[in-house]
Amino acid sequence: MRILITGSTGFVGRTLVPHLAGLGHEVVALRRGENGVPFDLARIGEWTGWPDGVEAVIHLGALNPVRSDPAARDDAALMAANASGTGALAKLAADRGVKRFVYASTNLIHPLSAEPFDERAPHRPQNLYAASKLAGEEAMARALEGSGTEGTILRLPPIYGPGGRGGVSTLLRVASFPVPLPLASPSASRSLLSIANAASALAHAALAPEAAGGTFLVADGEPWSLGEIVAFARQEAGRAPRLFSLPTGFTAEVARLMNRSAQYEHVFGSLVVDDAAFRARLGWRPIETTEEGMRRTLREQRANAARTTR
Repeated sequence: MRILITGSTGFVGRTLVPHLAGLGHEVVALRRGENGVPFDLARIGEWTGWPDGVEAVIHLGALNPVRSDPAARDDAALMAANASGTGALAKLAADRGVKRFVYASTNLIHPLSAEPFDERAPHRPQNLYAASKLAGEEAMARALEGSGTEGTILRLPPIYGPGGRGGVSTLLRVASFPVPLPLASPSASRSLLSIANAASALAHAALAPEAAGGTFLVADGEPWSLGEIVAFARQEAGRAPRLFSLPTGFTAEVARLMNRSAQYEHVFGSLVVDDAAFRARLGWRPIETTEEGMRRTLREQRANAARTTR
């Protein structure tokens, strides 16, 4: 198949492109500002250079600033990039007769939950980015309605791996410091997805007939707590976990008194998904375990640390 990808140079795209090529597919990278592609994806309908023969689109491109970036609080910019841009791209794909349009969304459109939830769970976006991705799902559905293009949505959990900049990579770096951490309590369990498994899942979403019209959650497997991630990283380095517990109620009350309850919930809340529908309907299985994905990430971090100390 000839597959067009946005965000091909991003964290996920850099793994997805060679993964698809290894399966024998031709990848066409859509890059803003190149070959006449507008920087504003909402204007993609004006572009006359759509390549011939594209059978599927995987839309990874998004505005996803880190939480400390002021852009993370710019609702208008997030909506323009992640909702309006998605709708315009889906409309153009439908007009050009593309068979499948895959949209990479986020499980953050659902509220925190220690109990596993599936795709039918309520929508309660946890931040402006998540709200813009949910709006992107809706914009895609409107753009494809009545067309011959099949839409598929993957609501992805935190993706980790070599080259990542997300929360898992940050936590693994913190684990390298020889300091005790208050993460011994079995809380803050999160469903995770390695970069290799993310590429595999996205490829299945683009290629499998059974994915047509579906919205799916996906994950490596069993969730990991923050303490388990730190303990694993330290044990891989031959060190003791050095974790201790703080009373949950005390920590939450301190956060409330400091007007940091939202930040506390973001760090210490659980988000556990049930991806049985994706596995059963598409026959998908992870191509690596969480342990294997974590080890690859840790190897890269150690190699980078060694290079910087030379």
